[in-house]
Amino acid sequence: MKNNNAEKNRFWEALRGRLKTFFTKNLAIKILSLVFAMLLWGYVLMTQNPQREKTISNVKVSIEGEADLTTRKLTIRGDRSALLDDISVRVKTQLTSYADLSADDITASINLSEISSKGTHTLKINVRSSTGQVVSYSPSQIEVEIDTLITHTVPVEIRKEGELPDGYWAGDVQLGSSVITLEGAATDLMQIAKAVGTIDLTDRTESVNQSMVLTLCDEDGNEIDSSILFGGLPTIVAKLEILPSKLVPIDVDAAIIGRDALPENFEIVSDGTSLENNLVRIVGDAESIEKVTSLSLETLDVTGLTESVQQELAILVPEGVRIVGDSTVNVQVTIREKTGTLSFEELPIEIVGLARGQEASLNEELAELTFTGRVSQLAGITRGDVTVYADVTGLTAGTHAVKLAVQMNGEDLPSDLQCTFTSADTVQVTIKE
Repeated sequence: MKNNNAEKNRFWEALRGRLKTFFTKNLAIKILSLVFAMLLWGYVLMTQNPQREKTISNVKVSIEGEADLTTRKLTIRGDRSALLDDISVRVKTQLTSYADLSADDITASINLSEISSKGTHTLKINVRSSTGQVVSYSPSQIEVEIDTLITHTVPVEIRKEGELPDGYWAGDVQLGSSVITLEGAATDLMQIAKAVGTIDLTDRTESVNQSMVLTLCDEDGNEIDSSILFGGLPTIVAKLEILPSKLVPIDVDAAIIGRDALPENFEIVSDGTSLENNLVRIVGDAESIEKVTSLSLETLDVTGLTESVQQELAILVPEGVRIVGDSTVNVQVTIREKTGTLSFEELPIEIVGLARGQEASLNEELAELTFTGRVSQLAGITRGDVTVYADVTGLTAGTHAVKLAVQMNGEDLPSDLQCTFTSADTVQVTIKE
């Protein structure tokens, strides 16, 4: 056993020795031979230049002859980017060109010039290579759907989203045009109902003047890819004014003159405007609106008036500021005759409505009351004009609580004259039969 191991060791030592001798003995000659062999191989390649085949993926397909198609008022339907998928091309080329051969050296196209009708058409893909020879490609043909080429006008809708910072105001969006005209396949275009753009107001403090990127939508608001258009999606310029803003009151009292020149016994009961809380919004540069604490109006003269008045007055606006909304306001001034009171004491209470054969008595024979009304109205009332009575119509024998009533000269009181009893307004009536 030991002899066998010794023999194996000697074998491996001898092998290592021979290999060492091979790589170290005549080393210069061996290197020179290798270089010569490489030069010889390069010479063969340069002189013979054998051919190799190479597969190029992601070759773009372009469209030719579209001008001829459009002159016939026809166009491709659908999304062109999805329709014209990249193809794979196999090219035979010389070895020296093999490494540099790429998709840039290959052109692939379909030709629409011979199509003259709507419908589905199968077209051959034409492939050429500027380097080498095209051996094969896949796919080799493509189906296209042709439709009538039309123009279609749709309205433009600009939406505002987000909130401006406090103290800023945004006006209405101004468009270069309220519509855009689209061009493309009739079937595709008739699905488009509008073009929508969005302006984000979040944290904006300056006005907007920009070209809007629009989104096409159908009647239900679903988005439609603009790749279906022929010639692309037009843009539109939108302007939106954004300015510092605040609410300020209108000084109505200062606008009314002649308050002290009303006829005797007349007064202004109230005044105001049609605006909520008499407030109006102003906008302008920050410095100008900061100075404004209230706005004045044209004057309204009420001298000598005995009736209420309503009038449109212009709002006076300082320089550098403007009003959001109308520049006039409806001012109402309510004028009426002053009111007063007239009291009567110990007015006799009458009983009315007794049936034949009935007798009645009261627990209270006298009443006290106060009239409230216009001064001129009260001035004409005398004690003899007033009747206080208890109506017992339909009552039978017994004691009844009856509410007192008042008449003026035998008639009901005018609606604008109020009567209040300062004594009890109900009496006990005892009826005997």
